[in-house]
Amino acid sequence: MRPVLLLVALLSVCLPVSANSLCEPEDEVVFACEIGSKTVSVCMTEKGRVEYVYGAGDTVELELNSPLFSSTACPGGGISRLRFKNGNYNYIVYDVMCHSGGIGENQRSKSDFAGLVVLNQSDVVFDKTCTSFENEVFGVNSGILPESVEKEDFDYNIP
Repeated sequence: MRPVLLLVALLSVCLPVSANSLCEPEDEVVFACEIGSKTVSVCMTEKGRVEYVYGAGDTVELELNSPLFSSTACPGGGISRLRFKNGNYNYIVYDVMCHSGGIGENQRSKSDFAGLVVLNQSDVVFDKTCTSFENEVFGVNSGILPESVEKEDFDYNIP
């Protein structure tokens, strides 16, 4: 019994934390992460509709659709965003995967993070990074977005 308990304790410390998605089981997960006690997910339905879903546990607090996609290159990677409009508010999920600085001769450190920014017109009202990810999939899976998702120019003024 003791070896089993020890194994369970070791696995709980050694295995990465995984967020749960708010997507339906038949949906494809485009983005999903936990931010504190909340989960933010972007799901692609079987019909190709892309939806933003935000909530806690099984409770959906906000659901939006019809995103705008933007991306830009940076040294060693890129930045991707999906923006969902709701009146004066914009809900933006993003990922950043870039080289961030030198750590030695010909060596660069990598900056990898993702999160959610909420704007009320141009004012930032929420800006948090993800604390864990769905099935350890990091960032916006733009490769599965349907062609119907509208593209927009990358706005460098958004944090």
